[in-house]
Amino acid sequence: MSYISKEEKEYLIRELESELHAKLDGPRKNLIVPICPYCGKSGGKFGIYVGKEVGNKKLFVSHCFSCGHTTKDINQLLDDIGRPDLKIIEKASFDPVQIPEFFGLEEDEIDDELSIIDMPESWKRCYHNRYLQSRGFVYDDYEYFPVGTTRGLNWKFDDYVIFPIIDNGDTVGYVARHTWSKEAIDQYNQTAKRNGKYQIRRYNNSTDNDFVKLLYNYDAVIEDETDTVIIVEGVFDVIALTRKLELYDNTRVAVVATFGKKISDTQIYKLQSKGVKNIIVGYDSDATDAINKTAAQLNEYFDVTIAKIISDGKDWDEMDFWDIYDTFAYNLTTPVEFKLNTLDEKIKCN
Repeated sequence: MSYISKEEKEYLIRELESELHAKLDGPRKNLIVPICPYCGKSGGKFGIYVGKEVGNKKLFVSHCFSCGHTTKDINQLLDDIGRPDLKIIEKASFDPVQIPEFFGLEEDEIDDELSIIDMPESWKRCYHNRYLQSRGFVYDDYEYFPVGTTRGLNWKFDDYVIFPIIDNGDTVGYVARHTWSKEAIDQYNQTAKRNGKYQIRRYNNSTDNDFVKLLYNYDAVIEDETDTVIIVEGVFDVIALTRKLELYDNTRVAVVATFGKKISDTQIYKLQSKGVKNIIVGYDSDATDAINKTAAQLNEYFDVTIAKIISDGKDWDEMDFWDIYDTFAYNLTTPVEFKLNTLDEKIKCN
């Protein structure tokens, strides 16, 4: 492609946004197009790279994750979408073209297709539960975060509280947490193992969809409205932070869980496709290696900060409001700062 000025580039981006109803992603490196102009697949699987040209990453390369169509020639794309009036003068180039960052994921790595599932037999939503009350649940929690039990009618889920995982209004999984403490479960299982009896699982989750495709509380992320997402490990962390920071009706900030101390390419894609710009990593602060790895993954696509939990040995569910406030007010660091602090601490320990 011949030289294109900043003004020409911005003009072309604006025209593509208007023509294709596209939106810039968080770091403003890609135009996300809701419907692929080649295969017609919806869901924001077609993108156009508009970031800085670095190495073989070329401006205006486009790709569809659904049909796999890649267009390396912007003039060809403009012809295909019926806008030849926008074509630019181009000179021949024999340099190989590398698919840019957003398009660097293989199709199978960003497979976000999900099956709709049924909740366990006899599951019924509840609005009062002794175990949940002990964990601080209030009326709004029951309203915003559906939860239920099988009421003793399904032995596989006796003494479990079961949270549906909802994606675009559909139930795509569930998290079932036993109401006994870890210590009580371990003690029971030791005896059960010796006697050849059924052992209790602390979590008895769904298996229909791979959890690397799921985000708990994903529907709280509103497309083009929610610009900041706090990622945490589990369901109770999401609910505790939402309650303690009063984020129930906040459309700008949402909390989601990645079901552990790592994030997948599919989960990153799901957040990016809704226009999220800022990510705060809120994993337990003792998981420094996992935090560093996850922050590095996310930093390619979002503005990332890390919430280093102030209260030693506690998670969000156990912290009071002021500890949480101090963490977000005074203890947010960039990935580089966090990594350097981690190295300093390791050196001191040695």
